[in-house]
Amino acid sequence: MSLAANIRTSWAKFEFHARLAHARLKKGTVRFKITDLQGFYRQLEIAAVPYVVLRWADDVPMTSEMEQSTQHDVDHLIADHQIKTALKFASVRPGKAKCDFYSASGQSGTTYNGMPYYMPVHAHRILSRRIKDPRGFYRPCPEDEFFSFAFHLCYHKGHRCGIPTGLDTAHDMSPQRNYLAGLLTMAEVAGISLSNDITLLELHTQLSQSGWGMPNDLMLRWPDQHPFLKELIELEEEAVKEYTKAARRLTVFILRDDCDTDELQQIAVKMIAERFTIIQEIALDADAKNRIMSQTRGGNWIEKYRPEPVEPVRAILCRNAEETGPLPISMSPAKLAKRYPHLENTDILIKRVIRDHINKIAPLEHDRVAIHATDNALETVETLRAVLSDEMKNFIEMYGES
Repeated sequence: MSLAANIRTSWAKFEFHARLAHARLKKGTVRFKITDLQGFYRQLEIAAVPYVVLRWADDVPMTSEMEQSTQHDVDHLIADHQIKTALKFASVRPGKAKCDFYSASGQSGTTYNGMPYYMPVHAHRILSRRIKDPRGFYRPCPEDEFFSFAFHLCYHKGHRCGIPTGLDTAHDMSPQRNYLAGLLTMAEVAGISLSNDITLLELHTQLSQSGWGMPNDLMLRWPDQHPFLKELIELEEEAVKEYTKAARRLTVFILRDDCDTDELQQIAVKMIAERFTIIQEIALDADAKNRIMSQTRGGNWIEKYRPEPVEPVRAILCRNAEETGPLPISMSPAKLAKRYPHLENTDILIKRVIRDHINKIAPLEHDRVAIHATDNALETVETLRAVLSDEMKNFIEMYGES
């Protein structure tokens, strides 16, 4: 290899690590300005890298002329296990096409302000159902392209996308692009009925009914608390106010499939019973699993050591003790408040003790998470709805407080 080639290779490696480190520091995603996207996508395909161009497929600059004139960035979603391969390919072809890269589970340096760009269960769905555009790159199938774009407009951009909100927040009159036109086109291609005068509130309803809505516990934690999202949170909380009041002494624990034996599950149940009164245990069927993964944040139902989501397998519905017990873990009040800002009952932290015990008696190369618990009454209601579907109301009326 020539000296010039060695220098270029060394510089590319340095730039790759520097850009990734900067993105991690800023809790954002890495961006590369690259050239020859046609060659780049060919590299990804040869290396079997699962990816999609998320939106605006018609604007992807696949020629040198388009690359020179394009003003917009190209957003990519990449499978976790191949994200570094994709970034390395991007780092060695400097050009003018601005490309952003998001990993399916939100690995550091490939996130949206420190959070996964989409709920990982949706990201995996997008990647598994992708289709190939005639111009040589992969894109979401029409249905996923519509819903992922609608999600982006409703929750990421909010009022800034120029679509009327349907709430008090005014929408921007001069957005960067004609997002509504793009949304309507995607809906038509996907065969989805959408009104020309749709509001963001109506879009949120449609997303929720289709299993694509952002869960309330994720809305509360979303790093960009723009005015529309704040109003939406208030609206959602008001809609279930009656239920959250009744559920203030109820908690739901979810055992995941990394708590993978009957023995481990019974140990978890026994330890839960030391702090809570167990009302009901439910082995989750496929429909309930899908609802839980798409309607609750639940630690995002993903782990970096495996490519597929970690499924919920068992729900333990509980009543809280009359009096909170001693703090189950050693943590200062300041650290506790920072780590668990939405926590209403510290007994819930028994989940940490359960995890430690399971990992001690059944160690693996990676730590099991094993268990998830609702932090407050609002999360309990949301999770009960996902677990019980139409029976949620009856359960709260029977076991909640009047």
